[in-house]
Amino acid sequence: MRYASAVAVGLMLMLGAGCSMTTKATDFNGLSTPDGAATHVSTTNIAVHVLFSRPVLGDATLPTTVSNYTSAAKESGARQVRIVQSDVTTYWWILPPFSFVIHPVVSNVAGDAIP
Repeated sequence: MRYASAVAVGLMLMLGAGCSMTTKATDFNGLSTPDGAATHVSTTNIAVHVLFSRPVLGDATLPTTVSNYTSAAKESGARQVRIVQSDVTTYWWILPPFSFVIHPVVSNVAGDAIP
């Protein structure tokens, strides 16, 4: 059962490969950030990489995800950003030994877009 769950998760990640998703939150219930009004922006990239470094389908490296994040922040009217969290996760353990060579990677960058 555990192996079937790992296979299902791996297949879902690979089917979503090449995707970049951005979500924005503007409702802070009347509160503001130390810099005043802001929009919270979170960008997630899903990709398939080879040998832990080369993107094959999509690109979930940190530089690409930061670039997508800042692009989305600019579209929100931001002149400055404050990145508060970033993460890159490589799912090498999903389908061994196959996933030791080709593996899904998920990266996320989140922060404030300040006008």
